[in-house]
Amino acid sequence: FEIDNCSPLLLPTYRNYQSRMSGKRVRSKAVTLAVAAAFCLCYSLDTAQAFTGVSRHYLSTITQYRRHTRLFQEQTSAVLRIEETRENSIMAMDAKRESTSFTSDIINGSGSTPTKVIQDVEAKETVPSTWSQALHRFFIGDVGPPLVVLSISGFIYTRLQLSIPFSIAEAAIFASTIIFWWIQEYFFHRVLLHSPVNWMGKSIHRGHHEKDYFHVSIDPPELLLGWLFAAHLMMKSVFPWHLCLSATIGYALAGLVYEWSHYIVHTKVKPASLTLSSSESNASSMKSAVTFVFSRLFSQMRDNHIRHHLVDDQYWYAFSVPAMDDLFDTNPNVKDVRRAIKNKTVRNREQ
Repeated sequence: FEIDNCSPLLLPTYRNYQSRMSGKRVRSKAVTLAVAAAFCLCYSLDTAQAFTGVSRHYLSTITQYRRHTRLFQEQTSAVLRIEETRENSIMAMDAKRESTSFTSDIINGSGSTPTKVIQDVEAKETVPSTWSQALHRFFIGDVGPPLVVLSISGFIYTRLQLSIPFSIAEAAIFASTIIFWWIQEYFFHRVLLHSPVNWMGKSIHRGHHEKDYFHVSIDPPELLLGWLFAAHLMMKSVFPWHLCLSATIGYALAGLVYEWSHYIVHTKVKPASLTLSSSESNASSMKSAVTFVFSRLFSQMRDNHIRHHLVDDQYWYAFSVPAMDDLFDTNPNVKDVRRAIKNKTVRNREQ
């Protein structure tokens, strides 16, 4: 049994064995089994040490692999975020170009509404596209306008209960408050909402401009009712009670018409294309004439407001009465405004 090549741990045992036996060869089964057991023990210890080294190397490799994998995942996530931001920017630019193309006919002053409907609308709201949808959304789907209608009805009922007869002066005050609303509407929009001074109203209006043109635009009920009753209290301090009621009714009706008009021109409802015919009966002719007038007014308000939003918000401030822009010289030629904007952009790039 040769163990010269054995591990050094076995050599002392072998020398002691030789000295005791004095060169005699003993075939004892018990000694042979003991030596074999010692050999197996030494071999198992060497193997365990080798396995421990391999295990440590393997664990170190696994740790490095996990570290590199984590770094790779972080880099991949960063690249994906960059690509996602880039795709969102491209989609936003495409949507803006589509919106500009959709409204180009109106902006260029052609006077006709394009038939294409914008598909990229805010997902949070459904913009009405028919008159029935628009009426339902304005008078039933929201709280503010019905409360204003109820308030106006209360003022009318209160006035009818008074024993004081109506007079020409009262009718004049009624009409004057409507005209006052038109003037107030124009200058409030031009001077305050587009003011060079930053204030809460301007910030809210800027947010309105930053939205897609087609969206549901209805003022909150607290603003509508607060404005209405503040105006009513001011009129009550100036006029007698019966004149105050008539003035409040005229002012509130003009405000409700404005709220409805501003809402409807921001929807996808299109004005009807009508022509007057001389072959119709008197009743039909009267109905067609009224419809034609309202449809034409709706088209003017819509075109005016689209230009204010998409061409230059420094012009076209009027709303209920588009002729206010002609009166105060804020209705320039659309092509001249676009040319001026283009020249200004070129000068800024050259600088």
